[in-house]
Amino acid sequence: MKNYMFRNKFFIITLVFLLFSSLAFADLIDEYNSAKKDLRYIEKSRRVSRQSYILTAEKFYKIYAKAPRSSLADDALYLCAKTYMKSYYRFKNKNDLTNALKYFRLLAANYKSRWAADAYYKAAYIYYLKKDYVSAKYMIKKLRAKYPRSSKVKDAKKLLAKIEKNTKPKQIKSSVRKTAYTSNNSKNVNIKGIRYWSNEDYTRIVIDLNKPAKFEKHWLKKNEKLNLPPRLFVDIYNSSVVGNIPEVINVKDGLISRIRWGRFKDGVTRVVLDTISVKEFSVFQLINPARIVIDVTGEANKSILASRRNNSNKEGNYSDTLASVFGLKIKTIVIDPGHGGKDPGCNYYGLKEKDIVLDVGLHLRKLFKENTKLKVLMTRDRDIFIPLEERTAFANKNRADIFVSIHVNASRNRRAKGVETYVLNVTKDKSALEVAAFENQATEKSLSDLQGILKDIILNSKLEESLILAKSVQDSLVYHIKENSLGVKQAPFYVLVGAKMPSILIETGFLSNKVEARKFATKKYRGEIAEGIFKGLMKYINKYNGR
Repeated sequence: MKNYMFRNKFFIITLVFLLFSSLAFADLIDEYNSAKKDLRYIEKSRRVSRQSYILTAEKFYKIYAKAPRSSLADDALYLCAKTYMKSYYRFKNKNDLTNALKYFRLLAANYKSRWAADAYYKAAYIYYLKKDYVSAKYMIKKLRAKYPRSSKVKDAKKLLAKIEKNTKPKQIKSSVRKTAYTSNNSKNVNIKGIRYWSNEDYTRIVIDLNKPAKFEKHWLKKNEKLNLPPRLFVDIYNSSVVGNIPEVINVKDGLISRIRWGRFKDGVTRVVLDTISVKEFSVFQLINPARIVIDVTGEANKSILASRRNNSNKEGNYSDTLASVFGLKIKTIVIDPGHGGKDPGCNYYGLKEKDIVLDVGLHLRKLFKENTKLKVLMTRDRDIFIPLEERTAFANKNRADIFVSIHVNASRNRRAKGVETYVLNVTKDKSALEVAAFENQATEKSLSDLQGILKDIILNSKLEESLILAKSVQDSLVYHIKENSLGVKQAPFYVLVGAKMPSILIETGFLSNKVEARKFATKKYRGEIAEGIFKGLMKYINKYNGR
């Protein structure tokens, strides 16, 4: 009798739930049809205002926001973006173009429907209109990778041809050459050391120099006749090796078998990477201190990979046990407190950036450990100096799923205040370049020269995911500490170059502002910053882990 009553009660509750759900969906359909009717009307009307378009776009957005998992959500989001686009064509207001881009990207990133391919194409087209050709190419690349059979791929190819026509490769080449040939008029470049970090599918090699060098990179295919493996080599001109650098460095990580160097010809040192299974590589130069960075990615030998995984499980390593059980997409976080050791960062009112961000980072790690079962690593957990390229290499080597670099800002304008979050990209924004120059310990001119080289690297970065992550953290941090929002921005930060995962750099406030400096001096405020970052990261993580 009790079981019968329970089943009956459960049936009634289910019936009521389904009834309310169907009624709610019916209301949603009515709203959707009403918004479509409004859109048809304003398109035909000659006297309609721009505000009418905005109100209609907001109607579509509200439908999506009410039920983001409903069958109407992607349609509503698409029409929201399209309405802003139509408004831009009619009134030429750039804010409408920005909003259209925002919602097309939101659709492309979150839905796999008939509209997603078109959303990628339209996002690429908007970037083309904005003359942001790097981002336009990135969207086209995503479209072709995700929806290779879509009719929009043909349109994307035509758009890519336009982009290639508008870009000027000769100027880019001169920019690259300008960076590579800097300061070589007299004395030799000294090669001081060769460092590397690696796992089965990633290797970063750094060649340390005493000053910027002219260099060239070359790729040679496997030579079966001479029994030579595929090789990547870098020729460094007007150079000589100083110090005790082994002529052969054995790596054997599944990608690179060894690194070797020798005198190729008069004044040219050749550094050779004997490869095993390399898919992609990039070579670029950083300054202050000068170094050439080589990033190599590929597919490791399966037997090596299986052997190392077995050893990891025997040692109780988290990454291949707990994460695989729960099927988590995001399982490892790397926290990077900026600066450290001999590099204090900005320094005002008796406070040093390196101390503040370390405290925030330690508090953030504690929050993850107390509230989640995610693996959390730190590039530094004490006051030590770590080069920028080593921080990214650490994240790649440990297969991090998110990389978060924490900083405190400074400005000549002592009234400047607020929070801003950055992702890696080229930019013409002078204020963004100024921030990047300080964090990179480089000049703005050298950054400008470097941006030509970085364009190809940025195309392979997780830009789309990084932007979504940055927005989530920026909004959460601003809300939590009740501080002014300076928004999500893009700039060429060295510490983000080559990251294989969504990566952001957070400027948590201005130490140069006396009011903000007083807050930074308290442990409570640093804890609040950590909590704001934590909640923003968790919002992103929960979404991608399907919670």
